[in-house]
Amino acid sequence: MEKKGIIFDLDGVIYDITEAIKKAVDDGIEKYKLENVNRDDVMEEIAHLIEEIQNYPVPKILLNSFELLEVKFLEGISFFKKLRFAIFLFNQFNKYKEAESTIFKGIDELISKLAKNMKLAILTNNKSQYAEEVLEKFNLSQYFDIIIGFNDVSEVKPNPEGILKILDKWNIKPSEAIFIGDMTTDIEAGKAAKVKMICVASGLAKKETLQQHQPDILVENTDELIKLFNI
Repeated sequence: MEKKGIIFDLDGVIYDITEAIKKAVDDGIEKYKLENVNRDDVMEEIAHLIEEIQNYPVPKILLNSFELLEVKFLEGISFFKKLRFAIFLFNQFNKYKEAESTIFKGIDELISKLAKNMKLAILTNNKSQYAEEVLEKFNLSQYFDIIIGFNDVSEVKPNPEGILKILDKWNIKPSEAIFIGDMTTDIEAGKAAKVKMICVASGLAKKETLQQHQPDILVENTDELIKLFNI
């Protein structure tokens, strides 16, 4: 069946935050002397942690901090050191993201071409206002008729609520839609919503981990994603 709509995740698919996370992790490892932590091994956990922190106001972060900080690479470290590390990491990430992050090369051209024949939407576990600001910054706002963030749903990815909400607004069937993401939570959300799921191995999650979750299509990078649509 011909596809009528494409839903994009933002970070890791359109907006390249990989280097910002890497630099923040390097700073955190050095500052807190985490000698047994390898940056590349913890990127996915860090990305999920940052994503979770962005979902909550500060009081809720503190209330849920014990659960949030139950990550493997911080095992054996005191709770308060974990909390200091997470706050430092988040601040460093925001600093680098603001100063250095940009969109993936060629993604703007792909979006403009796809928008000629299909509906486009954004689904992010970040705040919808954040997505709007990123799209506006890179002159992409006009291509997306729907933007849904964590503040627009009761359950974020991997729950399919956001995808289903977009399909309902478009009045199209799951079989007529594609979801493009870069994390295991995206794969699970896409599968639960029964849409075609394309996963981009942008560097936040290991390719092997993504393969284990069995997306419909897995591409190595944005270049392969662009070639996939052949436009």
